[in-house]
Amino acid sequence: MKFLLMFWLVLVSAVAPAPQTGRQWRPATYRGVTVGKSKIADMLRAWGKPKWSRTSRREADEESQVTWTNYERVGEFPGPTTVVSDTKTGVVTRINFYPDRLTKEQAVAHFGSSYIITRYAFDYCLDEEDSEPLYESPTGPVVSLEYRARGIAISIGYKDLVTKISYVGGPIGSTKSRCNP
Repeated sequence: MKFLLMFWLVLVSAVAPAPQTGRQWRPATYRGVTVGKSKIADMLRAWGKPKWSRTSRREADEESQVTWTNYERVGEFPGPTTVVSDTKTGVVTRINFYPDRLTKEQAVAHFGSSYIITRYAFDYCLDEEDSEPLYESPTGPVVSLEYRARGIAISIGYKDLVTKISYVGGPIGSTKSRCNP
């Protein structure tokens, strides 16, 4: 009897789904550049000279500046890539890739099926030029396939086309609206 009980416990633990650990964000590494760790110099060594680069102030903080660096052919798919970095520290804070005509189905085939779907809405009361003030909302218009353990958020738009693939160091939005606490 003990043997059957042990066998059943081993069998159940082998087929029971593992607890979902994919809700925790980890920094993305894309083509040798780790968000939140790598610096612009690391990116230049790995990817070469960009097409263009510009710096702008963050409206929320007059002292803070970000640098936008654009590449045309560094992604897995055709389309431009924009790297956002903190101008003062040189640390890469986000990598946004804008694929040409990539479907949700093609993205899932490439990145795998271990994603979660999160919907976001815009926090319109926040006027942040250099960021997307988003918050999680079950009815939000922004749909994101998230590979949180890999730091990847894929924005899905009209006709299930991918509008942006973001390689990030943490959440792409807050869990609650900052406008309506």
